[in-house]
Amino acid sequence: MRILYASPRNFWPLNTGGHLRDYYLARESIRYASVSFLGLRDPDESDNGSANTAHGLKLGLERLVIVDKGRSYTPWKILRGLIGPTPLTVLNYYDLKVARELSRILNEQTFDLVQIQIHLIGYLPIIRACRSQPLVVCDWHNIESELMDRYGRYTRSWARKLYVDRTTHLIKNVERRLLTECDAHIVVSERDRSTLRALAPETRVDIVENGVDAARYANCEELAAPMLLGRGRQTRRDIVFVGSMDFHANIDGANYFCAEVWPRIHALAPQLRFIVVGSRPAAEVRDLARSPGVIVTGAVDDVRPYYGGALAAIVPLRVGGGTRLKILEAMAAGIPVVSTSIGAEGLAVNPGANILLADTPEEMARVLMELHHSREMWQRLSEAGRELARTRYDWCVIGSSLHRTHRLLLDQRPHG
Repeated sequence: MRILYASPRNFWPLNTGGHLRDYYLARESIRYASVSFLGLRDPDESDNGSANTAHGLKLGLERLVIVDKGRSYTPWKILRGLIGPTPLTVLNYYDLKVARELSRILNEQTFDLVQIQIHLIGYLPIIRACRSQPLVVCDWHNIESELMDRYGRYTRSWARKLYVDRTTHLIKNVERRLLTECDAHIVVSERDRSTLRALAPETRVDIVENGVDAARYANCEELAAPMLLGRGRQTRRDIVFVGSMDFHANIDGANYFCAEVWPRIHALAPQLRFIVVGSRPAAEVRDLARSPGVIVTGAVDDVRPYYGGALAAIVPLRVGGGTRLKILEAMAAGIPVVSTSIGAEGLAVNPGANILLADTPEEMARVLMELHHSREMWQRLSEAGRELARTRYDWCVIGSSLHRTHRLLLDQRPHG
């Protein structure tokens, strides 16, 4: 079996959920197939070419190609997104250089499967025109129209609200096209599968969940030894929020927690700290560091020491989609997770047993203070979360599901 992964992202570093899913699905596919990877890079990104090549060779990719695409959010693209039929979220990823490179790869090699994502729908005609006629699988990291619609509920700008409403409509049109034009689809949860099947009941949709490299996060406490020196587990004092801090859902979540929840906690336990860990923090996230007890780290080389020294990992999301890989990372690290219901959406969690859910500021402050005061509660959640991450969500388990999906697709393909 020969597979081409086409991604709207650079291959490295592993600093977002999208990067993690791309990397680990490719890694698991290499166990049973010859895998090539085509990724797009924004001109403003730092050049990680050598790192991409090194990690691609380490994985055992047959071919790794990273192509610079045009700039996103140019005035011309914004105007087309406002008045044309194609959403800006797709326009940002179409570039003639990428189209030529994709065509060259498809005509130089024969592929059985090409796996794409919604942002790359503009390249679908090129894939369909290639001589080997591979099956096309769409990987839905989340339901983009739902994510955009939820974002619109919390924006205060009328102009942005108009943009969100129109873009949501356009994305829904793209999603309907994908559902009819791709051969099969994979989603991260049963909830997302039900959403797509409601739009296209006859479409094949399989579940390949998000995962975590459980072994990588097994010894976070050892990496956090300097942070815990002289304290011990019973005096952990850090509440961490981990994620890409230029992503609108995370920006909203950090602001919500800092404004509505953190003052309640800080008044009761001023020794605790709220640490926002993530790359490219937006200005409004950086400004949170002005609040007492709040630290904004920006990009870090390794997030594991922050997990290892944490009292809890929070996911205070009010918007978003898909499933949160950061919840799985925290669980694998043995750190109790406190999340909103939306934040934990799609994961096979058991509230109260391996995660704590809180949808109001009062609830979130209360359960965090309970964790702070109860060593037994902390230990119980730590062990249950780690067990869930290891047995259900390790990438090796997810890879077996992906293998079955790919194999069945090819076995059931009509011949002749």
